[in-house]
Amino acid sequence: MVESGLEHEIFAPSDVLAHATPEVLANHLPPELLGKVLASSLAAGAMTPERVLETVTPAMLAKHLPHDVLWACIAAAAARAGVTGS
Repeated sequence: MVESGLEHEIFAPSDVLAHATPEVLANHLPPELLGKVLASSLAAGAMTPERVLETVTPAMLAKHLPHDVLWACIAAAAARAGVTGS
């Protein structure tokens, strides 16, 4: 769902990382993946949400992060669009 939301511009990388914060990423991603994020950011001279999601793909987020974090991102996008469960 996160991948589809990004592809269809329902939410942006910055929306994903508003929920998958640096603390969440640091606590749940494997060290080698965090190393790739840092290496990529250093090589580019900046750490942007887009760059993070180039390295930590939605599939990797789904594999490593608590799913409530990803659902919070999806729910926030739905609320912004006026789509609610009520």
